[in-house]
Amino acid sequence: MPLARKRKSAQKISDFTRVYLMRHPEVVGYYEGRFWGHSDVSLSRYGKEQMKAMAQRMGREKLAAVYCSDLMRTRQVAEAIGRVQRPRLKPHSDPSFRELNLGIWEGLTYQEIAARYPDQLAARARDLANFAIEGGESLAQLSQRVLPAFWEMVEQNRGKEVCLVAHAGVNRVILVEIMGAPLDNVFRLEQEYGCLNIIDIFEDSVPVIKLVNQSIEV
Repeated sequence: MPLARKRKSAQKISDFTRVYLMRHPEVVGYYEGRFWGHSDVSLSRYGKEQMKAMAQRMGREKLAAVYCSDLMRTRQVAEAIGRVQRPRLKPHSDPSFRELNLGIWEGLTYQEIAARYPDQLAARARDLANFAIEGGESLAQLSQRVLPAFWEMVEQNRGKEVCLVAHAGVNRVILVEIMGAPLDNVFRLEQEYGCLNIIDIFEDSVPVIKLVNQSIEV
């Protein structure tokens, strides 16, 4: 049986890079079951409370940098996290970390998609990784734009701690990549609104997932 990686308390942070990977808080339209990808929707009332709790949680850490997508629902959280750091941090906003582009499915509920585009929904079920939504993109295309940006972020912050506030789809493709799991399995990973994941990348570039989908109490 291989030896497990040492815990943070027994190892210097300079020996590895830690990524606090978060999903943005709850957004408007959640209770209607609407799907948002590239649409720049705002946080719900509860989502704003989650944002405060997320910033408070990350205030316990000494971050070197904060990253997010260029969409308001991640940018607002990253700015709140940056404000509680000493010294304050200005977030790095990167469109590569945007959610999956849902094309003609943007803003619809599952029931509306099933009623309007049953053939496309069935085609996506047959090839989840590679099916591209009309006017949007596939999970494979999402992965191809997210992962280079993620590893570049890691490389720029070797031996430090950083926070990335992103989206459910973005987080999932990062986590399945680290686990070496097929992209078709992304939805076997839950990513709740406002959740926290922790990933450590060691000096030999081997990444280890330390925490997945932890809720932050409001």
